[in-house]
Amino acid sequence: MTVLRDGLKTQVRVVRALMLRETKTLFGKHKLGYVWAFIQAAFLILIFWALRSRGNMHPPFGISSAVFLLGGFIPWFFFSEAVNRSINAIGGNMALLAYPQVFPLDLIIARTLLVGATYFCVMVLFLALLGLYGYPVTLDQPAMVLLSLALTLALSFGVGSICSALNVMQPTTARIVPMLLRIMFFTSGLFFSLSELPLSLQEILYYNPLSHVIELLRNGFASSYPRSFVSLPYVTGFALVTLALGLLLERYSRQFIDRES
Repeated sequence: MTVLRDGLKTQVRVVRALMLRETKTLFGKHKLGYVWAFIQAAFLILIFWALRSRGNMHPPFGISSAVFLLGGFIPWFFFSEAVNRSINAIGGNMALLAYPQVFPLDLIIARTLLVGATYFCVMVLFLALLGLYGYPVTLDQPAMVLLSLALTLALSFGVGSICSALNVMQPTTARIVPMLLRIMFFTSGLFFSLSELPLSLQEILYYNPLSHVIELLRNGFASSYPRSFVSLPYVTGFALVTLALGLLLERYSRQFIDRES
C-alpha cells in the first residue's frame, strides 16, 4: 500500500510538472496568453449570436441566446482541443519519455486537464462578464453543469487516448481525426437545439455523445431547457468504454514507441 501511495504521489507531481510545461507551450507563444482562449470562444459565440439575431431566431425554452451558445461551444472547445492536443502528445514529447517517471499516459492526462481547466475558466469569465453588463444569466442547476463538464472530461480523455495510441501506430490518424471533428461541429447541437429537431434527426444525432453533454449543460444553466434528449446511461457508458479502450490501446502502443526510439 505504501509503494502504491508513493507511486501515485510521484505521478501526480509528474502530471503537475507536465501541465506547467504545457501551459508555456500552449499559451507562451501568444502575447495575450490565457486571454487568447477567451477571445477564440467569444469570437465564435458572437458570430453565431449575431446570425441568430439577424435571422430573428429567438433562444428556445426561456434560455438567453448568449448562455444557449455558451452551453454549446464550451463543451465543443473542451472536447476538440483536448482530442487534437492528445493526438500529438506522445510524438511531440518523445524526449520526456526517456525519464522513467514519465509515462505516455501522463502526457495525455496533463494536456486534457489543462484544456479542461482553461475552458472552465473561460466559461466562468464569460458568465461573469454577461452578468456584469446586465445580460440575463441563469445557473439553475450547478450540479448538472458540473456533471456535464465531468462527462466532457471523461469523453475527451477517452477519445484522446484512443486517437493518441492510433496515431502512434498509424500516423495518418492525425489527418483523419480533424475531419471527423469538423463533422461533429455541425452535428452536436452547438448552435441549434436538438430537442426542436424532428424525431428522425434526433434518432441519428442521439449516437453523438457530445450532443448529450451539451444539452445537459444547457439544462444546468436553465431548468426550463428540456432534458428529454439526454441519456445519462448512454453517455456515461460511452465514456467508460472509450476510457477502457483508450487505456488498452495506449498500453499496446508502447511497443511501437519503443521500436521507434
